[in-house]
Amino acid sequence: MAHDPVCGMEIKDISKAEKLEYKGITYYFCTSLCKIQFEEDPEKYAKKNYGGEHRHHQ
Repeated sequence: MAHDPVCGMEIKDISKAEKLEYKGITYYFCTSLCKIQFEEDPEKYAKKNYGGEHRHHQ
């Protein structure tokens, strides 16, 4: 299960969620707004470690 690193919301269906890979980790977002906020300052949100899913071999 993944959580939006910006707002902390639980992402129930990651197949429909906005996503972004950052430093080898895929992060999922509840809305495009949260994704945009993450893109503006990824280090701020990546440090929260809300459960982005690690995917090396895709």
